Amino acid sequence: MILNWYIFRQTFNNVIISIFVLVGIIWLSQSFKNIKLIINKGAGLLEFFILSAYSLPSWLLIAIPFGVFSGCMISYLKLQNDQEILVMRSAGISPIKLSMPALFIAILASTILFILSHFILPKTYKNFKILQNEIRNSSQDFIVKDNIFIDLNNKQTIFIRNINKNNELEEIFIQDKSDPEAVVEFFSKRGYLIRKDTIILNMQDGTRISTDLKKRSTILNFKSYDIGLQQKNKKVSQRVIEYNEYSFFELLKKSQNASKNRGKLLAEAHSRNTVTFMPLVFCLIVMVIILKDNYSKKFLIYKKTLGIGLIVIIQTFVLIIKNSAHSNITFMPLMYIFPILILISCLILLKTSNKYSKLSFFPKKVIR
Repeated sequence: MILNWYIFRQTFNNVIISIFVLVGIIWLSQSFKNIKLIINKGAGLLEFFILSAYSLPSWLLIAIPFGVFSGCMISYLKLQNDQEILVMRSAGISPIKLSMPALFIAILASTILFILSHFILPKTYKNFKILQNEIRNSSQDFIVKDNIFIDLNNKQTIFIRNINKNNELEEIFIQDKSDPEAVVEFFSKRGYLIRKDTIILNMQDGTRISTDLKKRSTILNFKSYDIGLQQKNKKVSQRVIEYNEYSFFELLKKSQNASKNRGKLLAEAHSRNTVTFMPLVFCLIVMVIILKDNYSKKFLIYKKTLGIGLIVIIQTFVLIIKNSAHSNITFMPLMYIFPILILISCLILLKTSNKYSKLSFFPKKVIR
């Protein structure tokens, strides 16, 4: 019991740290899209963190299986490097018993994944898409930026050199083609926006140049001049409902009435179940690689490489089977058969450790 708790505590800590690191990496890589949306639409920092919170369950579906793999690999390689596994095996503790703490963590992770994929993900992902769409469509305020030409509409273009701390505009240029008989250009040293029923730009200390169709120009200097500005109307984008917004039973129900997308709907529904196998699969892969027969430090790098390689291959096959099921539902049973076969094979390998040497991944070596 004390030994199991010792291994469990180390493995659990490493799994949690690995999951946090992976979530952080995913958050950094995925947040650029949200940051761009927030900046372009003038939303606040609060909306950014709400979008990130809604995205968290979908990130955890990726981070938890790989976090279990990383945490188990780190913990058990450390035990092997410190010769603790060799001592435990010499004391008669079987690989199955040594694997129990990690398997318990993997079962806990699988349970969390089941809850996330079936109950939490559909709601949070739906909220994420709704808020994202609202941010895209709700930004009807007049937004200007400095050092960039902005086409306000089909007839007005504006350029502002600088916007100071008091929201005053400096060095303003406007080209106005509202009059079909002339093109009017404004240059002013400073100005500010007046928000009423329409947006009015008050320009001060500037010049108005009007050029008619015959290229004749009229120049007028002014102390103050008001011009109405209006951004072009933006089309309200219609939100497309994605598969992640549906629950397992909703996907099954929709697949009955959708002949064209039936495979995609069924594959997405059953992937909510098969994803829960991944922590157990990844954990048992680590247990077989580390606890299978050879405990020499010499093979640590070899075991790390083999473990990562197997995980990449397994994950690739999982994706291939899921994509194949999109177009041909006869591949659907393989989504369950493939991970279950890996689980059974790993358990057999652990159970038969030291009984059938031909099953060993590593060359035999006597450690003295």
